Amino acid sequence: KTPPIPAVPILTASSGYLFGTSSGTATCLFSAAIAASISFSIGRTVLRGYVEQVLEDNPKFASLDRAIEKEGFKLMLLLRLSPLFPFALSNYLYGASSIGFWPYFFGTVVGFAPGTFAYVYAGRVGRALTLDGA
Repeated sequence: KTPPIPAVPILTASSGYLFGTSSGTATCLFSAAIAASISFSIGRTVLRGYVEQVLEDNPKFASLDRAIEKEGFKLMLLLRLSPLFPFALSNYLYGASSIGFWPYFFGTVVGFAPGTFAYVYAGRVGRALTLDGA
C-alpha cells in the first residue's frame, strides 16, 4: 500500500530541501523568471504576427488586447497568484498579447513569490522531519 503524498511541485520543494528556505526560494524564482522570459520572447516573435491579424478582424479582441497592455502588471500579478492557469502554455500566450515585457516580468516574479515560498518551505520542513529530526 502506498502512503498518501501531498501534491507539491517536486522541484520547488526539492530546492527547499537542498538549499533552505531563502536560497531555495531565490533559486526557484530566478529559474521561473528565466523560463517565463524565454517563453514570452518566443510567443512575441512567433505568435504576435498572427494575433495582430486576428485583432484586425475582431474589434472586441482588439479592445481586450489594449486593456491587457494598459493594465499589464496588475493583470499578470493576479493571474500568477492563481494556480488555475498553466504556467508553460500561458507564457507563450502572454507573449502573443500586447503586454510589455517589464510589466509581464515583474508581475510574474511578484505573483509567483508567495506560492514558491510556500512550496520551498514545505521542502525545508520535509528536510527537518527526515534529516534534522533523526
